[in-house]
Amino acid sequence: MTATAIRLEVAGHSVLLTFGPGLEAVAEEIDALWSHLRATGDDDAAPQIRLDYVLTAGDLPAGAVPLPARPEASYTISGHLTREVICRLIGTRLLLHAGAVAHPELGTLVLVGASGAGKSTASSVLGRDGAYLTDELTIITPGTFALTPYPKPVSKHDPELGAKRDFALGDLGLRPADEVAAPAPAMVLLLERIRDAGEVGEGSSVTRVPLSEALTRIVPQTSSLWELPGGLAALAGLLDSVGGALEVRYREAAELEELLRCLPPPEHVETAEIAPRPGDAATWEDTAPAPGRIAAVPFRQALAVESGLFVLGEHGAIHLPGLAGLVWDLLADAGPLTFDQLEQLVVEEIGEHPKSATLVRSTVADLVDHGWARQG
Repeated sequence: MTATAIRLEVAGHSVLLTFGPGLEAVAEEIDALWSHLRATGDDDAAPQIRLDYVLTAGDLPAGAVPLPARPEASYTISGHLTREVICRLIGTRLLLHAGAVAHPELGTLVLVGASGAGKSTASSVLGRDGAYLTDELTIITPGTFALTPYPKPVSKHDPELGAKRDFALGDLGLRPADEVAAPAPAMVLLLERIRDAGEVGEGSSVTRVPLSEALTRIVPQTSSLWELPGGLAALAGLLDSVGGALEVRYREAAELEELLRCLPPPEHVETAEIAPRPGDAATWEDTAPAPGRIAAVPFRQALAVESGLFVLGEHGAIHLPGLAGLVWDLLADAGPLTFDQLEQLVVEEIGEHPKSATLVRSTVADLVDHGWARQG
């Protein structure tokens, strides 16, 4: 028996999926689920992404992936494909773990939330009257903020299966976006599902979120943001372009459209990029300062925001308000300092304080505890 091959065009990438003997039913399901992205070009062209699946884990052909013929196989495959697309776009696009729809009246909506916040269901409900862009990977071009549609099958929990599986767009009443790029977002929504007992609509609300809080919540839902030049500033620019992120507290996805028809006024915040010092490409292991000195750890990008600083590194991101932001900024700018030198610089910036030494030492201790400064 020969392998079954399926060719797709996904987010601007040519894809070839092959399924070995015993996976015919899986291949048939994948062909149906992804039919709206089936390639129509030259079948002999080399694919940019290739995934080869076989039924058994024994004696795998080079590059092949073992795949049990189970109902949840579709969800496994879409996860593989999503990761492959992400790998090819890192450093060139803002990549958000978020849903997105083009609503005919509300505009392009980006739906951000941690796992379980209801992104897939919300994308399915809000996308029925317009175009479905994605339920999982929102691809945004810095500068223009145009979206590249990634209309994969919708991944949802199947109670009968007891696991996630993929559902065809047509079965959910969804039309995939047919544009190469969708308009820039009109709203960025931070979804918060209300799970306690109560009537639909009880406790539901839409509020603006300060930029520092929005970044704190959204950055963990990005992919390798530090690899995108100016990525942190681009994300802040996106949020500013929509008047600030909106926290949406809701009980059922059916109430979202009505909630989004009455919004709080937009808010705009000035930001400024803080660049690493030229040549400062040290790694975490290389940043141990000399005895008696304190140093900021290497970072990739930083922004001055309304309440302090927001710093991004390979090991995480942090909002540093007030004195914490000032102390970190002085260390990042001046290099390793003694406590006395650091305190003097702080006093020069904000004036004398009877407890300045104690405050600076406490702030340094917090920065060290959170991994953003080191002591020699």
